[in-house]
Amino acid sequence: MSFRRRFVLLPVVLLSLAPLARGQALVVYDDALENGFGDWSYGGGSDFANTTPVHAGIRSIAFAGNAFNAVSFTHESGLLSTTGYPTLHFWVHGGTAGGQQLGLVLQTNCSASGNPCTVVAQGDLGPYIAGGAPAAGTWREATVPLAQPPLSYSGPFDRIDIVSDAAGAQPTLYIDDVALQAGSNVVDPIYANGFEGAPVAADLLVEEHDVTVDSMVSDRFTWRDSANAPRVAVLAHNDGQTGPTAPGGYPNRGGALREFRYRMPDGSTRVAGVTDYGNAGQGGFGYVVSHSAWPSNGGGCNGDDSPLGYGTPGSFQRVFEGRHHAIFRFTQAYPRHCSSAAGGASAVVPVTIDWTFSTGRDNPLWSVTWDMSALGADYLFDDSRAPYGELEIDGSGAADISGVAWGDRWQFTSTTAPVTLDSAWTWNTPNSVPYVKLWVTTTNATMGLVQSQTMTQQDAGARNAFYHDVTAYWNHTSAQGDAGDGYAMPWQDSWPYQANSYSIDVGTSSNNARLTWGTSYGFLGQTSYDVHDGVVATASGYPKKSYAVYVVLGPHTANPVESQRAEVEAIQTLVLSASVGSVATSGPAGPARSDTITYAPAGYDPVRGALTFNAAANALDANIAVGAGRTLKHPLLVVRGMSAYPQTVKLDGATLVADVDYYPSLRAGANELWLTLNRDLAGTANRLQLQP
Repeated sequence: MSFRRRFVLLPVVLLSLAPLARGQALVVYDDALENGFGDWSYGGGSDFANTTPVHAGIRSIAFAGNAFNAVSFTHESGLLSTTGYPTLHFWVHGGTAGGQQLGLVLQTNCSASGNPCTVVAQGDLGPYIAGGAPAAGTWREATVPLAQPPLSYSGPFDRIDIVSDAAGAQPTLYIDDVALQAGSNVVDPIYANGFEGAPVAADLLVEEHDVTVDSMVSDRFTWRDSANAPRVAVLAHNDGQTGPTAPGGYPNRGGALREFRYRMPDGSTRVAGVTDYGNAGQGGFGYVVSHSAWPSNGGGCNGDDSPLGYGTPGSFQRVFEGRHHAIFRFTQAYPRHCSSAAGGASAVVPVTIDWTFSTGRDNPLWSVTWDMSALGADYLFDDSRAPYGELEIDGSGAADISGVAWGDRWQFTSTTAPVTLDSAWTWNTPNSVPYVKLWVTTTNATMGLVQSQTMTQQDAGARNAFYHDVTAYWNHTSAQGDAGDGYAMPWQDSWPYQANSYSIDVGTSSNNARLTWGTSYGFLGQTSYDVHDGVVATASGYPKKSYAVYVVLGPHTANPVESQRAEVEAIQTLVLSASVGSVATSGPAGPARSDTITYAPAGYDPVRGALTFNAAANALDANIAVGAGRTLKHPLLVVRGMSAYPQTVKLDGATLVADVDYYPSLRAGANELWLTLNRDLAGTANRLQLQP
């Protein structure tokens, strides 16, 4: 049989460390069959007395797959139930080859008189194995939550088949320490408030493959945030499908965030979905947009100078699916139609976008690489307004936007609501970390973007002196005079971050929550462009450009954008050290890049938003010193050179509990341990120990 041919499955990564205490386990096999289980294997190829390799003890099960065989365990003394034993757990070793394809079949009534077996659930085992498949030369953990998708079975069973899911012979693999884990199957009541249709994440991150949400095939991510509340993000695939179109008919080819869910202070769930108005309606958020300065600087265009990225198909990749962390990647060839020639010219720019999700943290990190290397130096004279798009940030989209705020070298805030081009404003508080946000006061909603680096490390916000030089209004307020064309707000076409500037007018507010990033012209394509911020004179926009921003949604009263900005500010005060292992000092300059950047401060990777170390023999003894007056909330760490989960994790000498005090994911292949500390760190002494 082939599950890949017969079933449309929603693979879910739900893996767990052993031996975590999740209730009393019913051992199926540990050196021998236990607790009334019999060997009902069929098709040959299985050996229940194999002596090497073993995960524990002295024996394991060897299994050489063929076109029709399975390792089968039947509880011959009677039926079991998913209520009492909701989880199957075991370890698998890929032998000398790895990569074997396995399926799981659950049956009932095999122990009854006459053995009238009935199949009640079946699916692909790959998504439940750490790394997605058995690996050569190593043991990998598998945990199967029977009642959750894609098996979604609740009821009695007495037979478990691990099936060879290939058309022919497969290399020998090994299975050991098979158990059914006891535990509660009660759904957390918070999932009854708008999270129906998404699996219960418990304390793990769940990535569902190929789910259809709002008529587009997508991957859906469910995780727990810093308050241990559930969050959901839905990313629509961009590999050829066509989704709902905007009223103006702009094509929708996916590649964006089309739904985001989080819990409100009153316990309800807010669902921020797509809009259905404007040229960006139905597109969601997180695609790329770029504008060209060539038409105003001696060049020209032969087509749209700023196509919306969600109208161009591409491809996607599940870069990392871990217990508590995930990286999802979109790629596309983004069209450009402007050049220094009067008539313009058409070309494409390869773009790579990574979305990173982490248990214990609120905000996904959006990272991008623009690759202009094939076009040649100074071919483009473009900005970047990505990520770009709009969601109904308060769940309905009916209320007008109350205010807009941003930060470049100074913090800007509109101070009268709803925001129009006549709104009063202040732009007079010094700022170091770039950000932009919109909010609705009446419905307590906000959405914003916060860069993972400071303004000096990576400039952001448009400041084009050859248009309207808005830096003239830095350290000013509207009480000192208008900043626009006869209206109070800055020039509509020169906001540092476009945001909703084109949706409002003099005396006219809007419900459009369009949110965008912003950079100066030349940021993309020019070997040297004018940063024009009074600190950095020029920077290079060629051959590649990368940066990362946190995508922030939450209740306006909770100040989530300000909290994320404070975290990035706190990171700048860190001093990392290690007595066992070392602090990583460099890494990839962006998604899909082989060239590197030097980390500043040492150990901080802005592409992943992570504190980064190198392990020594799967061990680390490090200290995280936080600057005076700062707090680092639930930091993400990436430890390179880790081939196994640590047996012990300590913070300041106290042993931490996995999936409670810290959230680990082993990134197989990359030899990285990703770990979110479920702690806030302050002061100069925060000793972290990972012990093998």
